[in-house]
Amino acid sequence: MKEYNIFPVLDDHGLHKVPMRLYWLLLLLLRPYISWVLVLTLPESQRDILSLIYPLQFDFIIACAIASPLLLILAAISQRKPKGQAWWFQVWRHSRIILLLVAIIDLLLTIKHLPDQVMLDAPWRILAPIAISVGILWLMRSRTLGLVFAEWPTAEDKKKTANK
Repeated sequence: MKEYNIFPVLDDHGLHKVPMRLYWLLLLLLRPYISWVLVLTLPESQRDILSLIYPLQFDFIIACAIASPLLLILAAISQRKPKGQAWWFQVWRHSRIILLLVAIIDLLLTIKHLPDQVMLDAPWRILAPIAISVGILWLMRSRTLGLVFAEWPTAEDKKKTANK
């Protein structure tokens, strides 16, 4: 009897699949940019909703600056295919360290900007530091991430996809 793997470990190019948790962590850490895009899509009368998340404009600018290295990781993920640019591997190889540094800085900034009475005023704001802490622990302890960040499609993979 043939055994089918529900969650295959390798993708179509023979590389380890990027874990879905990594995408969720990127979404969590890129929340300043996501909120910015959401605010830009709202009508002009509702654009002050960003002030609910970031009361001071300087906090929003700092949060965007902290999350900006993650945009490089997103670009590197998009190039992790046989027809992608090979020089993105330099960014991809160091992505775990970049993610860890951004997550730690974001956690410290998030905790610093929590209100004094956070559990009484806005208990939902405690979810972000908890989720970032779990993400940091996963980044430090995951064995799969080491394999994922060490791989990149080779020229042989490019030839295989060109022949298909």
